[in-house]
Amino acid sequence: MITGLMGGTLSFSFDTLPQNVPHMKAGRLRPLAVTSRERSAIAPDVPTIVEAGMNSLIAENFIGVSAPARVSDVIATKLHAVVQESLDDPNFMKRLADLGLTVRKMQRAEFSKFVENQITGWAPAVKASGAKLN
Repeated sequence: MITGLMGGTLSFSFDTLPQNVPHMKAGRLRPLAVTSRERSAIAPDVPTIVEAGMNSLIAENFIGVSAPARVSDVIATKLHAVVQESLDDPNFMKRLADLGLTVRKMQRAEFSKFVENQITGWAPAVKASGAKLN
């Protein structure tokens, strides 16, 4: 996709930010907006999609840790504690920030609700697109 943009075969795209920042800084790509609610720390001059007047186009990537539904509560609690401990490590947090990631710590129930909202929120767009799993 980046090659297509820089080569002129694509006129625009949606992509995650971190791998594009070097091309933006070199002037090979022109950022139009980030699809998050807040500006990105690694590209603070790029406006948000909200600032561009498109409030309904917020699309934030996320990374989470999940386990099979049948995992015991003891193991799930331990896994959550280990993840939270990692997120309390300043060196780890700096590395995540350097990669352009914004961390939002969540409790287990909060993360489950977040994922549920992502699924229900994006389901109409996915259905309308006609996308199919192969």
